[in-house]
Amino acid sequence: MTKYSFETKLEAVKAYINGMGSYKTVAQQYQVGEDDL
Repeated sequence: MTKYSFETKLEAVKAYINGMGSYKTVAQQYQVGEDDL
């Protein structure tokens, strides 16, 4: 299991909330596992 910084996860969540892509797309963009969002 890879650890991601709080800031990275927060940016990914903000991107998703702001409609910058699907859940899967945003996770891939930020290189964060879908389960970690």
